[in-house]
This record gives sequence, C-alpha cells and structure tokens, in this order.
Amino acid sequence: MKRILFTILMLTVWVSAKTPRLNITLKHDSAGEQKRKEQIERLAEKYDLAKYTITPDIVIDQQAANHSSPVLTQNLLFLDNDDRALSAYVHEQAHWLMMEHHRRQVREMLPELIRLYPNIDITRPHGDGYQGTSYMHLVVLMLEWHALEDLLGASRARAVMEFKRQDHYKDLYATVMDHRNEMEGFLKRYGVKW
Repeated sequence: MKRILFTILMLTVWVSAKTPRLNITLKHDSAGEQKRKEQIERLAEKYDLAKYTITPDIVIDQQAANHSSPVLTQNLLFLDNDDRALSAYVHEQAHWLMMEHHRRQVREMLPELIRLYPNIDITRPHGDGYQGTSYMHLVVLMLEWHALEDLLGASRARAVMEFKRQDHYKDLYATVMDHRNEMEGFLKRYGVKW
C-alpha cells in the first residue's frame, strides 16, 4: 500500500512539473523562425521549464532584439547553440518574473544596486545604455545564472555566462560573476527567486 501511494505521489509531482504549453507565434514565418520555434519546443521537451516559464506567450521575430515586454520576443541568435538559446529564454522569463512578482521592489532595489556597484559602465556593450535597466539587469542575470545551473549544471552554466560576459552586457555579467555571493545575498534580502 505504501509503495502504491508513493508511486501515485511521484507521478503527480512528475506530471505537474512539466513545461507548460507554449504559445509561439512567428512574425515572418521564415525558415529561421521555424528553426527557432523547433529549438524552443525541443528545449521545453528536454528540460522542465515549468519553474522558469512566467509567460507562455512568445513571438519569434528574426528582425527584433530579444526583449521581454510587452510580449516575450526571441530572435534567431544562438540557433546553433542550445545552451545559449536556453539562456536567452530564461533571461527574458526572468524579466517577466520581476515584472509580475517584484515590480514594487524595484524602487528599493535600484538605489541599493547603484550604491553597491557605483562604477558599472552602462554604455553598450557593457550595459544596455540606461542606468535603471542596466542595474536591474544585475538581478535578471543572477536569476538567469541560477536557472542555467539548475537546468544545465554548474559547468555548462558558467560556460554560457563566460561567453555572454565577452559578448554583451559585459560589465553587468562581470559584476554578477565577480560578486556572486553579494548578489545572492541581495536577492535573498528581497525574496527574489524563481
């Protein structure tokens, strides 16, 4: 009897932890956009993204930069690298987590982040070009790193973060990677987690 109850409990946990159905729309219905859609669907099948999917609505637009709002939008970057593509997915979902669950805390977080890291270069490609969103990206990048470690393991997650540190948001990724313990404490103080 105990074995049957345990099996039922485990099946319930397994079924409920599946990636939610994603509503993926293609902006131009191009071959590249089709490949990105297939990649995202394959990753959603391979990994349990339930915890990391705040919005199921995704637009794939080969001409756009990846962005989270008003609709999570992915471009064709990283079609040849699933780990980096997964990082782009969880990065934009992390923005949604902040918008949906921590919007009011941003006013408190921002001055503290500026005080903690006053010398970040926010100009592109070191930041996103704007003080407020560059500094709030520190939180998003930490969430991204946590998600990647959970999904890919520490070594592959670090490899993605190291690549991105050299590619874009250079000072932002460097700050998070060089001050991980401090950033984890910051997130804990504000209750920010997946």
